[in-house]
Amino acid sequence: MKVSRKLFVFLMGPTLALAQGVPMAVSPSAPVPTATPDMAHAPKITCAAPKFDFHNVDEGPDIIHKFRVVNRGMGTLKIKSVSTSCGCTAAIPGSKYPVPKADKDQGVMAVIPAGGWDYIQATYHTNGRPGHATKFITVTSNDPVNPSFQLQLDMTVQRDIDLQPDRLYLYSLKHGQPHSSTLKVLGKAGEELEILSATATGNVVTVTSVAPYKDEQNNRNGATIQVDVPVTQPIGSFTDSILIKTNNKKKPEVTVPVLGEIVGPVQFNPKNLNFAPHQEMPVTVMFTPDEPKKFAIRRVESEKHLVRPSIVKTNVNGVDQYALSVSVIKNVPQTSDGKDTVNVYTNDSEMPKISIDVQAAK
Repeated sequence: MKVSRKLFVFLMGPTLALAQGVPMAVSPSAPVPTATPDMAHAPKITCAAPKFDFHNVDEGPDIIHKFRVVNRGMGTLKIKSVSTSCGCTAAIPGSKYPVPKADKDQGVMAVIPAGGWDYIQATYHTNGRPGHATKFITVTSNDPVNPSFQLQLDMTVQRDIDLQPDRLYLYSLKHGQPHSSTLKVLGKAGEELEILSATATGNVVTVTSVAPYKDEQNNRNGATIQVDVPVTQPIGSFTDSILIKTNNKKKPEVTVPVLGEIVGPVQFNPKNLNFAPHQEMPVTVMFTPDEPKKFAIRRVESEKHLVRPSIVKTNVNGVDQYALSVSVIKNVPQTSDGKDTVNVYTNDSEMPKISIDVQAAK
């Protein structure tokens, strides 16, 4: 079958044009090619053991692990940042290879050439952090496939004596009502811990019982301690501490702080007032009585006259509601420490006088 010369030229024209380097017209609807990374010459961050478990460690000293990071790519690996999942963990890249000035100016922290290796050093602060924890370290680099490479640390921090909780917060306790709290004292796994005594040092709360306790699952023993707040404790804030004596040679004594507050039939917020320098805007104290229909503020006064208190009375659905507005005088004397007290006098039999401390800046 014969093909005409014109048809042959028509079919072979594009091929001949490309072969001769002649640019061809591109249809406006054709996709424009996009640049892609040169993967053959890119860096590649790797770590043979990206997860490390310290297992059981003693509380107190910092623990350190070095992750060996290898660049298995063909280009220079540039580490831009190393971040951790919380402030209890710190991590820094190694400095085995010098960082060129141009890279430093771009914020590069470390470089690893093709085929080279270096360390990422991670430090965990164990002090005050008992129990198991998992922490992550993120290494940001110029690896186009894995620009945010993640490392992982695990550990279980053990205390010679573990307090659960390590302090008692006993707030919003109703006046005249009994209240009990329990804390556990545990030793290390496999060690026999004996509680010799437990007493309140401030004579506010009372230790009413110390009972042996066994954590079978974790092979730990100790005791549970019951702490009571007497019904006679007056309205207001209080502090105390529990002194626990044990047979542990490293920690024969441990102390559990106790902080709390007894609230009466009238709650108010804030409890204390602090004014910034040149603060003209008044501060409002809100009152929430148990029986709002029966509650009333009779009068208010400032003991040192550094502030001006006034009663704010509103009526909501037929019920009178009270608030206190406090502002600082214009010129607080330079000889004054800025401390004042606002006394609020009410018709409540249990809380006829409410005192609010004030700190006024000069």
